[in-house]
Amino acid sequence: ALRLVRLERPDLMIMDLATPDIDGCKLVVRMRCDPSLPQPRVLVRAVANVEVEARALAQVFGGAFVIKPTNPELLLATVSATLGEPAPPQGAAVADRESVELLVQPIARLLRRVAERSAQLEVARTALDLEIKKRIWAEHDLVHANRRLHDQVMRDPVTGVYNRRFLEESLAREKARAQRHGDTFAVMMIDVDQFREFNDTLGHTAGDAILQSVGQCVVALSRAEDLVARYDADEFALVMANASRQIVWQRADLIRQRARSLQIGHNDHQLGPITLSVGIAIFPEDGASTQAVLEAAEQALISSRRAGRNVVAVGEAIGSSQEATASVSEARDGQAEGSRARAGKRLRG
Repeated sequence: ALRLVRLERPDLMIMDLATPDIDGCKLVVRMRCDPSLPQPRVLVRAVANVEVEARALAQVFGGAFVIKPTNPELLLATVSATLGEPAPPQGAAVADRESVELLVQPIARLLRRVAERSAQLEVARTALDLEIKKRIWAEHDLVHANRRLHDQVMRDPVTGVYNRRFLEESLAREKARAQRHGDTFAVMMIDVDQFREFNDTLGHTAGDAILQSVGQCVVALSRAEDLVARYDADEFALVMANASRQIVWQRADLIRQRARSLQIGHNDHQLGPITLSVGIAIFPEDGASTQAVLEAAEQALISSRRAGRNVVAVGEAIGSSQEATASVSEARDGQAEGSRARAGKRLRG
């Protein structure tokens, strides 16, 4: 450092009292005592807890003091003011070395304590950060565990769609929303035709495979705001908000048609064809309460079964006009095809 002072001949030296060894103080003392060296102005920087000692030291060195941290404007102003002062004459002697030592020693002790305390604080901060991370991870795990628990409580374990309990709770909320806004909602009951025969003939694993495929089919053909739930052993419910009777009927018929084309594998064989009977009820036209709408949809489903299955029924009557005629026609086709399939134990190799 002394060699740099000799070579560069600086106009100003900024001494930062940041470390307990205070090498900067020793450097200034040696510099001030060496008549062969240029004598730059000195600006001492220190933290507030050693301000008194640092100011006294700056005065001994014939320099200025600025507290840290320092905003850039204040630092530049102090530097400019210091450079405006006359430079110390070359070979200017420092006051009594013992006086300097008396000032330096308490600063060193204070800085040493500050360094120790800073190290302790850093250890505590690191431990606190780790504890915070652990708590965040624990909270994250708890949120996921609660979600899994909620899914276990609210979802059907076989199909993955919502269960009847969640459906009934959601219908109560949907009814309140519809009444607030003067809207409607539809309940669609979807029954897997001849499901008991599948179960009795091929076993529960085949029945589960059919339910899973039908559930996925209904979900795939539903809107984001719709609700799909397993209502009974072989029944699904689809709740559609803000949909006209015609739109609901078309969606039901599309689900019915897609179900017939499902490719369901079981023990290296294909199950099917799968046909669905569907009943539809609209709130508040077909019922003024959630229970009444559910019962109306069930009655429509019964009408669908009585019409030969593989039919979409609305309210207590089969869907009107050509659509109903087409459904009944397909029901008869489905019955014939179903009879052939049942003769082969509902398996296609």
